[in-house]
Amino acid sequence: MPKQHLLYFALAGLTMGSAATAGSISQADVTRYLEQSTWGPTSDAVTACQKLGSIDKCLAAEFKIPATLYRVPAEMPPSSGLGCPKGSPATCPRDHYSQYPNQVEFFKHALTGHDQLRQRVAYALHQILVVSGVKIPQPGYYAPYLNVLLDDAFGNFRQLLENITLNPAMGHYLDMVNNDKPSANGKTSPNENYAREVLQLFSIGLNWLNDDGSILLDKQNQPIPTYDQDSIEGFAHVFTGWTFANRNSSSASHFPNPVNYADPMALYRDSKGQDIHHDKSVKTLLSLTPGGMVTTLPANQDAELDLKDALDNIFNHPNVGPYIGKQLIQHLVTSNPSPDYVSRVTQAFNTGKSHGFGSGKRGDMQAVIAAILLDPSARGSAPASANFGHLREPVQFVVNTLKTLNAHSDGFLNPYTHIMGQDLFYPATVFNYYPHQYQAPGTVLQGPEFGIDSSTNALAHENFVNELVFGKIQPDKTSSGSGFDLTPLSKLAVNPTELVAQLNRQFMHGAMSAYMQSELLTAINHVPAKETKLRAQTALYLVLASGQYQIQR
Repeated sequence: MPKQHLLYFALAGLTMGSAATAGSISQADVTRYLEQSTWGPTSDAVTACQKLGSIDKCLAAEFKIPATLYRVPAEMPPSSGLGCPKGSPATCPRDHYSQYPNQVEFFKHALTGHDQLRQRVAYALHQILVVSGVKIPQPGYYAPYLNVLLDDAFGNFRQLLENITLNPAMGHYLDMVNNDKPSANGKTSPNENYAREVLQLFSIGLNWLNDDGSILLDKQNQPIPTYDQDSIEGFAHVFTGWTFANRNSSSASHFPNPVNYADPMALYRDSKGQDIHHDKSVKTLLSLTPGGMVTTLPANQDAELDLKDALDNIFNHPNVGPYIGKQLIQHLVTSNPSPDYVSRVTQAFNTGKSHGFGSGKRGDMQAVIAAILLDPSARGSAPASANFGHLREPVQFVVNTLKTLNAHSDGFLNPYTHIMGQDLFYPATVFNYYPHQYQAPGTVLQGPEFGIDSSTNALAHENFVNELVFGKIQPDKTSSGSGFDLTPLSKLAVNPTELVAQLNRQFMHGAMSAYMQSELLTAINHVPAKETKLRAQTALYLVLASGQYQIQR
């Protein structure tokens, strides 16, 4: 049994082989919960969660599991020509100047890591607080950013906001590192990139929201902007004076300081302790009421106090709960949550408490996650609405498939997600791999993941399934590949009805339509009964290639 599932028992005070009996929760609900909260519902995980007796206890066990962090490779010379001189192994540029090592670790963590919920939430946060390998090429530059997301996934959003603001990869990606105060001649102004994105994408969005995530309208029935250019300039001036830290230090000796992606950015102070590259003017921040007075920072504050006050101002904006909460729901549970669902998650963000989880402090992530996963909309054996659920994006599709099959893998899987339209850790822009407000074509429903779906990518999905089910996936000769044991399904193939029932339980928590079950039986029965392996392969291929499986409901 994988270690993560033994942890369920250890944390619950149970042991394998004990007299513990399954609780009152159904296999279907547990499988559905694991689809939402992990990278795939293995049979061992389903059994372990059932033995704990409630979804709440399964969630409590997950919150106690420490993070599986990324290894931080040594930083290389900026040029691959210097880092991989003539005579270096052919894989040198891939191993030291691309996100390949982080991608491999990601897939290994997802497939075998103990901390399944943390890994899933951190991945969702990566798609909200975006840094892209397009501009951050070295894995050693990028890994500390991923570790911030893992460390803070169960903490407080205010701390996450601060840690991500001072992360050097974010600093370089959105130009806060070495952002200088305005020049005396007026020719240089603070860079506005981070100021703009931390507001628009990382915290509050463009327009005022109601607690249920809907847009608040003014008396003229128009949206009310959350900020204007004065606020962007105010925050841009707040984010001045910071540079790379000295190695293993929280201070900086120069401005700009030599590159260091391992330690959080530091404020530069001269020999007299003065923050001479920080702007000292009055700064305009946000109003915390629609149309109300904006908050301002007084002149001549220290840069560290300016940063604290500015992040507090963002964190306390009423939009943060619905804006961040709705996106987390979309990544974990459903693309179109009801207004009541979003309101309940907003309430958890604002109070820091939900279902007995949380510290009682605003922004508690455990309270938010509990509110999302324990909400009545998420629980039960099947959703009430036909519009419920979300398309499994390529990364989730590949990992959920392999994990549910208890597959072995060396983690070299990005070539498959890439060809399906998702190059892991290389989102094209700060707007993520796909826009979070993307509308599914031909509908009035949000379907963010459909933003990278296409007929070409759909064929790539089916080719992946075909390669996996009828052979072994192996992107190149440097990879030992990924595969699984078909024997358990082959044994069931003598009884097509039982084979379909098992696939239904294992991959769709029992929610497969009657029509699909009937079609599967017809297909299986077309294969001679003695060819049990081919029967199992045929049935599995049809399930994994189906639209019903590709939508997590």
